[in-house]
Amino acid sequence: MLNFIERNFFVIVQRLGLLFAIIAFVATVVLGFISYEKINIAPSDKINPPVIKYSDYQNPISISKSDAVEKTVEQDIVKQQQADKLDIEFDNHVTQVIENLDKLPDDIINKTDMQQKIKILIKIKSNSYAKDLQVAYAKSLARLTKRLVTVAGDDINIDDFLTWHDKEFAKQIDKQTQENILNMSTIKAQKMTGFIILGMSAAALGIFIMFVMMLVMLRIERNTRG
Repeated sequence: MLNFIERNFFVIVQRLGLLFAIIAFVATVVLGFISYEKINIAPSDKINPPVIKYSDYQNPISISKSDAVEKTVEQDIVKQQQADKLDIEFDNHVTQVIENLDKLPDDIINKTDMQQKIKILIKIKSNSYAKDLQVAYAKSLARLTKRLVTVAGDDINIDDFLTWHDKEFAKQIDKQTQENILNMSTIKAQKMTGFIILGMSAAALGIFIMFVMMLVMLRIERNTRG
């Protein structure tokens, strides 16, 4: 056995070296691919427009009509022509809010300078958001005020309703913001893992090169002995 190993030492070493070289090469490719995928993960801070349902509004009024009314309202809002510019779309939704509130009885809402007051109020409430979310805010309010006009009783409190909508919108924005922060933390961890795997890939590449050099040296040695 020992004699066999001694006679075929270079052949055995050569074949083992080739095997480990192949393994190292495969490891280099696989680890390199995994590290590339993890390092190139792009975080997203996009916030989807909150969806607020009128049925969630806790107010001592009768909401006995079918949910089909709300679905019809949502369809009407979706069909509304989209303006090319966000500020125009925002103004369109604000106008819709004013038109909806104007349908309420005079004893429920003070209509003196109502148009100007509503415009200023909505702009102030949505000013802290990005442009697309400002449009979403006005659109949500337009949809809900139309629903409000349909089912509101005589004891509806407009100030309470607007405050509720503002809080609900902000709550959903904050929730998505926190989720985005967690996602970004996860992505950072994955990127760090990607760099670690990249280091492992580099080490595997080094091992591959070492075995290749060893095979070359063995080939030279065999040719010299021959």
